[in-house]
Amino acid sequence: MQMARHFHEEIRQLRQKLIEMGFAAEDAVARACDAFFNSNPKLAQQVIQGDPVLNRLEIEIDEAGYSLFALNQPVAFDLRQVLMMLKINTTLERVGDHAVNIAQKTLQVLEEPPIYIDFQFEAMARSAGAALRAALDAFLKEDAGMAREVLKQDDEIDRFNDQLFEVLKKYVEKNPHGAGAAFAYLSIGHNLERIGDLAGNIAEDVIFLKQGREVRHRIELTES
Repeated sequence: MQMARHFHEEIRQLRQKLIEMGFAAEDAVARACDAFFNSNPKLAQQVIQGDPVLNRLEIEIDEAGYSLFALNQPVAFDLRQVLMMLKINTTLERVGDHAVNIAQKTLQVLEEPPIYIDFQFEAMARSAGAALRAALDAFLKEDAGMAREVLKQDDEIDRFNDQLFEVLKKYVEKNPHGAGAAFAYLSIGHNLERIGDLAGNIAEDVIFLKQGREVRHRIELTES
């Protein structure tokens, strides 16, 4: 009985550390987008310099999670819970990497002559950020229904990315001198699209935890 209480306390601590990482990754994305939209190189540098914090958290969570496997050999729901947290841990580290990429491309954009395109970049960023927030909320509440709603948001972010590609393609055809900034814009859009995909991965992991089945490739989204 004492061993079971100790195990579940370690699970709780692992969950708290993962929540901390989730907030840090979400903040990195928000600050990277702010740096881009406000042409703020100092803020972009802060995002880049903050990446080791996420890397450190990823290592700490991995070590704690694999220790739980080695010492307790969890089964059933407990096994799924540890597996889910380890997968989300890796996903959040990748979210942080994409935030850094956005910050780096922002610095590149600021070195190029400005370009003007007809595209709702802020709406795309809001959509990606909202998907990430909703996925983290689904994890906090262990709510499979909320997680399924996150998966349905992915199409909107993909449409934004497709639109951006077409807009930039036409721009470069008419303004080849702006290709450097245009490619940086395209990379920023791609990173936002990947953040949306990673939010979907977190949602899939929550569904796996609650229902014990995979929904990768968006299979059976309409089931409860």
